[in-house]
Parts: sequence; structure tokens; C-alpha cells
Amino acid sequence: MNEERIFNYGYTNKEKKERGARSPFQVDRDRIIHSSAFRRMRNKTQVFGVFTLDYYRTRLTHSLEVSQIARSIATILVDRYDIKIDRDVIEAISLAHDIGHPPFGHLGEDIISQELKAITRGKFGFEANAQNIRILNFLEKKFYDAADNKIYGLNPTLKTIDGILKYKLPYSLSDKTKHFIYDSDIFILERLHGKKFVNFLKNNFELLNNPKNKKIKENFFQATRCLECQILNAADDIAYAAHDLEDGVESKLIDINGHLKVKKYLEEDSSFSGGLDKMSEKIDNFFFNLKEIFKTETDERNNNRIMYHVKVKTDLKEFFSRYISKFIMNIDIEKREKFFADTKDNLIKNIPIDLGEDSYKYSLTWKNDVNIEINALKQISYKLLMENREILLNRYKAENIVRRLFQVFSDIKNINLYPDDFQEIFNFGFYNIFGEDGFYVMCADYISGMTDMYALKLYSSLFESKGFSEIS
Repeated sequence: MNEERIFNYGYTNKEKKERGARSPFQVDRDRIIHSSAFRRMRNKTQVFGVFTLDYYRTRLTHSLEVSQIARSIATILVDRYDIKIDRDVIEAISLAHDIGHPPFGHLGEDIISQELKAITRGKFGFEANAQNIRILNFLEKKFYDAADNKIYGLNPTLKTIDGILKYKLPYSLSDKTKHFIYDSDIFILERLHGKKFVNFLKNNFELLNNPKNKKIKENFFQATRCLECQILNAADDIAYAAHDLEDGVESKLIDINGHLKVKKYLEEDSSFSGGLDKMSEKIDNFFFNLKEIFKTETDERNNNRIMYHVKVKTDLKEFFSRYISKFIMNIDIEKREKFFADTKDNLIKNIPIDLGEDSYKYSLTWKNDVNIEINALKQISYKLLMENREILLNRYKAENIVRRLFQVFSDIKNINLYPDDFQEIFNFGFYNIFGEDGFYVMCADYISGMTDMYALKLYSSLFESKGFSEIS
């Protein structure tokens, strides 16, 4: 990617910058940190929801942790292989990678997408990763060009946008379930890889969306991510695997004797049939070492309960820190040409991407089966946390909140219920690019930007008799 393309800003390069000592990527990072969408992440949940345990990790704390892990990975790779990785880009994309997540996590994402697809007859969908780009390039109102009457959001560099693009497949060329970008952002793919890339997607629509061979799509996503995006993805997986489990153990939502339950889930899941033995071994090791932390004589526990709990807490911190360090140290790279040469998939071999560009020369790999270990920890978290009764009850509440809010705000008769800034950008025609469905797209934008607590308060105000409280 040549220098001019790297530093071109999101929709336009018209902005005249006086950056001083800051690089364009430092400007991106700083604008993200100072954005209202970034601040709102402190009240968007990672797993547990606002109803209980809201003092555990949020999207904001998760993003900060991902940023630290990603910078560590980048530092190791630069020191080990003397390759070019801009750590300011890594920090910017890490801080922004969850900025588009709606209230109540993936559940909120699913409900908004279902409602939007239903009301637009499938023409539009919602996806949190795609919403990241929409926020950075439109919804955050930092840069406005009066000459062409357009809002350009934070106007981030093209390289920062590329680092967040996990799924380079437009909605209209996808299976319309998950893992896509919005059609309004197809131009970004053209600027990154040329029109030939978009034509390639059109010509291979059926292969990429064949439900019988999901591996093709997985390989496509992996093959089209720049190195910075791969580092972000690895850091996100590491943080999710370790930190959500840590919260689950400390909150006692994860049973330290739960290994048999997890393995039973996996045995019943056909997608794990190939690598179940290694996965099972990693799960057993995790629970064995976890139980060692809580193992103590009854008398010792009763005689000195305070010191016992302090020791358990510090040992748990060390336990999960060791996992994170192990995962980071076992990350490696290989020439992406090898990935393309080794694959037996002709579709992957023919992806029109320039492997000579710095960000596309390498693929991230793992040593010593740590990728299996990361997946094992993610499965423990998913099976024991997401199936927990308390969390399931909260998910039911959250689903009802998001669905009913969408039903209210998707009715154009209720436009006066929107904040002034949304009413203004709608009345000035900024949603006209979506045709007759522009109002519904705005509805998805508005609800997805809410925090968990704001959505709960707004729902209470609209639907509960005691809800005449002020919404702030």
C-alpha cells in the first residue's frame, strides 16, 4: 500500500491537518479516545449484563486490555523479525474494535439485525464489526465538509480502517447472517484492493456462501486480513479466553468442577469431532490447575479466612496472567505466500491481493498448540457462562428490551422521540442513500449506540408505570 493510500482519510483526503508532532495514526488513536462512542463503552457489557455483576469487565476495559496485549504482540514480532508494524495503528484499532457493539453484547446485535432485516425485507442488516466502520466514518461527527454536505465522522486513515476490517465481504454478497460490511462501505474495499477485488467477490458469491463448506469463508477472511488486523484478532481472542473466565471464576458463575460438563457439550458438537482429544486435554489441565488454587485444609480456611481469600485472589491473578504470557510468547508469523501456496482451495489462491505490501506479506501463526488452548478456554467460558441460569434470565430481559425499543423507534410517527442530532441529520437527508429504508437504518444506529443502562432506563420510561423518570 503506497504512502498516499495509507494516509488518505476515510471517505476523503480533503481535510487539512495541522498535526504538529503527531503522526496520522496517533491522530486516529486520539480521536477515538476522545469520542463519545468510546466513552459509552464503559457502560456496555462484555458478558454479564447490567442486571448483576456490573462491576466486572465492560467493553471499555476489554478494549484497553486488548490494546495492551496487541502492543505486546507487535513488540515481540518487531524485535524477533525486524518487520514493520506501527504500534500506534495497533493501539488505534484495538481501542476501536468494539466501538460498534450495541447494548447487551452479541444478543443485542442479533436482535437489532433480526428486526432490521425483517422491516427492510432483507435489504439491510446489522453487524457490530461493520458498525465500527460506520461510527468512525459517519456517526461520530468530528469532520464535516460543507462543500459536498457530507459528514465524515472521525475521518480516520485508510490503514486504521483496514486494521479493523475483519470481514471483507459486503452484505449483499454475503449470506446475510453475520460477518459482513455494509454495502455503503464497498468503496473502502475498492480503495484497499481495487475494483478487481469486489468483482472477485461477485464472481465467487456461491462458493463463499456455501453452507456446506464454511471453511472456505473462514480461510477467505483469514487470507484478506492485514497483519495489524490479525494481531488485533489474536489479542481479542487472548483477552476473551482469559479475562472472561477470570470474571466467571471470581463471580462463582463458573464451577471449578465443570470440566465434565464442558467436555460433554463438545462431544455433542459435531464441529469438534476432529480435534476433540487435544481440546479435552487442555480443558482437563485448566480445571486441574484451577482446583489446586482453591485446595486447602478446612482448618486453615476456617482459622484464617481473610488470608485464605487474599491468597486465592492473588493466585487466580497469577494463574490467568501465566496463560496470557504463554499465548503472547507463542505467536509467530510466516510468509503469506506459503499460506496461499499450501492451500488446496483454488478460490483462496486466486484472491487478488498484493502480497508485496508490508501489511500483507505475513500471516500470523501459533506455536505449541496454543491456538487449541485458547479455543479450549473460550469454549469453557461459552459453555459454562452462557448456559448459566442467571445469565440466561438476564439475556431474556435484554432481548425483550432491545426488541421493543426497536419496534417503537422504527415507527416514523415517533421521530420526535429521537435526540435532536438524529432528527437533524435525518431531516437534512443524510440517510437518503438508503432510500425508503433510511429511517430504519437510523433506528438501528440509534439503538446500537445506547449503553446497557440507558436502554434499560429508556425501556422503563416507555413501558413501565413507574417509568416517568428522567432519561439522561
